[in-house]
Amino acid sequence: MNAQLNLTSQDVAALYPQFIYESILKTATNDSNFQFNVTTQPYPLLWVFLERQKAGNAFDFAFMVGIGLSLIPTVIVSFILREREENLKHMQLISGMNLTGYWTSNTIADITKAYVPMLLIIMLTWIFDTNYQGVWVLYLLFPWAIVMFAYIFSFFFTSDTSAQICIFAINFLVSGIMAITVITLQIIPQTEHLGNQLRWWFCLVPSYCVTHGIIFSSSSALLTQA
Repeated sequence: MNAQLNLTSQDVAALYPQFIYESILKTATNDSNFQFNVTTQPYPLLWVFLERQKAGNAFDFAFMVGIGLSLIPTVIVSFILREREENLKHMQLISGMNLTGYWTSNTIADITKAYVPMLLIIMLTWIFDTNYQGVWVLYLLFPWAIVMFAYIFSFFFTSDTSAQICIFAINFLVSGIMAITVITLQIIPQTEHLGNQLRWWFCLVPSYCVTHGIIFSSSSALLTQA
C-alpha cells in the first residue's frame, strides 16, 4: 500500500494513522460514532531551519533597504550636476569662492543629510527587531562612503537626468539584486569560489556593502556549514 502525505503540517505524521485506526475500529465495533483520540507533542523546529528562515527574512529586508539606499546618491548627484549645468558653480567661482571650500561645504551638508535616513533606518530596525549583529556600524559609515561615491560618479556625466537614472540603476542592481545573488553563490559549494571573488568587486559600491552585511550577518551560520 502506498500512502501520500502532505507534510506541510508538523502534526500530520501522528494524525494520519489516527484516522486509519479510527476507521478500522468503527468497522470492528460497528459503531459509526466511535472516536479514537490521540495526543501529539511534536519536537520544536530544528536550529538549522530557524537559521534558514532568518536568512530568508534578511533577503527581503536587504532588498528593501537596497532600494532606499539607492535613492540617497541619486539626490546627491542631482544637486551637483544641476549646479554644473546651470553654471551656478562657475558663477560662485568667479565671485571669489574657493574650490576647496565649495567641496568641503557640500560634503559636510550632504553627509549630514544622509545621516537622517540612516538614523531612521537604525531606529526602525530596533523597533521591528531586524537589528542584525554589527550592521549598525555599516549604517553609520555609509553616508561618508556614498557621498564620495556620488561625487566621483558625477564627473562622468554632463546631464542631471542621465546621471540620476544611471546611479540609481547601478546601486539598485548591485545592492538589491547582486547582494542576494552573491550570497547564494557563496552558500552553494560548486559556486562558492565565484561568489567570493564577485563580492570584492561589488564592494566598490557602498550600498552593496550594507545589504551584503545584512545578509551575511543572518546567513553566517549557513555559510559556515556550507
